[in-house]
Amino acid sequence: MNFLQSPLFWEVGGWIVFLIVGSLLIKSDFQTQSSRGQQIGLLLSLVGLLFFMRLPILFINWELNPDESQLLSQAITLRHHPVYWKYVDGATMGPLSCYYVAIPGYLGVPLNYVVLRWIAFFCLLVSMVSGYFTIENFFNARTARLALLPGIAFLAFTTNFDFLHATNEQLSLALIGLAVWQYSRLWRYQSFQSVSNLFLLSFISSLVPFAKLQGTPTVLVLIVAALIGLLNQYPKMSRAAFWRSFGGLLLGGIFFPALVGLFAAGFGVFYDFVHFYIAGNFAYSAEAGFWYFLGQFPLFVGRTGDFLTFVTPTLILIVGWLFLQFRNERGNSSLLLVSLALIAASGYAVIKPGNEFTHYLLYLVFPICLLNAWLIDTFRAPRYTIAWVGLIILSVGINSVIQTNRLVKNSLTDYLTAPFAFCQFHLSETAQEVRKFARSGEDLVVWGWAPQYNVQTQMPQGVCDNHTIRCVMGNDIATHRARYMQNIQRSRPPVFIDAVGPHSMWLYDRKAYGYETFPELKNFIDTNYRLVGEIEKNRVFARIDRYKPLTTTSTYVDEKRTHL
Repeated sequence: MNFLQSPLFWEVGGWIVFLIVGSLLIKSDFQTQSSRGQQIGLLLSLVGLLFFMRLPILFINWELNPDESQLLSQAITLRHHPVYWKYVDGATMGPLSCYYVAIPGYLGVPLNYVVLRWIAFFCLLVSMVSGYFTIENFFNARTARLALLPGIAFLAFTTNFDFLHATNEQLSLALIGLAVWQYSRLWRYQSFQSVSNLFLLSFISSLVPFAKLQGTPTVLVLIVAALIGLLNQYPKMSRAAFWRSFGGLLLGGIFFPALVGLFAAGFGVFYDFVHFYIAGNFAYSAEAGFWYFLGQFPLFVGRTGDFLTFVTPTLILIVGWLFLQFRNERGNSSLLLVSLALIAASGYAVIKPGNEFTHYLLYLVFPICLLNAWLIDTFRAPRYTIAWVGLIILSVGINSVIQTNRLVKNSLTDYLTAPFAFCQFHLSETAQEVRKFARSGEDLVVWGWAPQYNVQTQMPQGVCDNHTIRCVMGNDIATHRARYMQNIQRSRPPVFIDAVGPHSMWLYDRKAYGYETFPELKNFIDTNYRLVGEIEKNRVFARIDRYKPLTTTSTYVDEKRTHL
């Protein structure tokens, strides 16, 4: 078992697996024809590489990114209070993502970081496998595995925690993968007149905005492409058949949103749905405009070494195609347009918010792989396969050397240099103190941006927002504060934590963002709660009926978290 805890084992083992997979892909190109079993075997080898390299990460039971704690605290809350927008508001995180994470909790499984990582990894596998079958439908199995290789290598060898943590984009990416796969089935069989298949495409696409609204532009491309495919078949269809097909596409797209609207109205949260989710997400953006962010985007990618390594083979492939194949052989122009439209739409989704959150770049992984496929399909000789696989191995190798030097300076490398050393669920001193005044299942309100305390105590949020950014920043502070007060007066949590300080994301300055800066909240807390003490730079308050003085005060600060 000791060798499994050696980072050298995983590093060397990963490269051995990578080289074996590359060799298998090259060898398959020299065979006259591969059986279906061999094709699936090669797909499984790609999946196996990703699984092998991600396995140590899947057993880290500590927070790698605050988004993980946000997802978990929202899921814990929905387990006890299942009405979204009444008890939970994930801001840019959609309700489906939160309910998806809550599923193990409904089955009695503790909601911790390991559980979250496995269900997020399942979404990653869905997006990659559906991507493979999409490209296979558009082209062939050989093109599919070669086109996905840089994406698999990037996701397997990245050391950037923004790509490794359980991001809130994962469910939307899986749904996008399934939607693109469904579109590829329509395209392959030219069955754009099929009512059931059009309904299924638009239904899956309609789920994406409720997983994460940011994924909407990507699936809109698929809907438009399907509509164009239907219009192209209009001359061969009767008018009644056309309208049935169009109705299937339309009905599939509005069925789930209409259902959400009805449930929201029935539970009295329709205003919250429209104002806080739809309008709030459309307004979500940094201060500068889109064109400024677009100009900054190449610099952003350039600072993200792992993603730049993923994109570089594609750029070289484009140059090679322009010089070697442009005059000789061109692929299907409609597929090129679809791939470019998906890149443009996903790029817009990444750039528009104006925040350089690295994990947003995950939306571009499959569209770029699809462009790879269109280009690779024009290079069919085995020598090109050797060059392509060699290029990817070389680029990953160079990046690994560069990243190794950077990791030495990174305080978070404990997670990577000590595999399986963080399997135990971490309980901070703050969480231990909270448990003296409340039980798991009771509400806990945390002022600031530190939802890890809800996760560590397994206590639901006592307010919709598990971070208070929108109560202290932005153009709608008054509305968010009004809802915050309604929530906390309703829940009257046994414990209230003012976490503004080193353990809070972004909100470090107590003078600027402490609970005292919110007069109504200060009055409510000072009237109904007593300060227990300051633990790890967090102020812990207990409701008067639960209050007892703290004998010691800790000033311990978790350095791992403060550097995230």
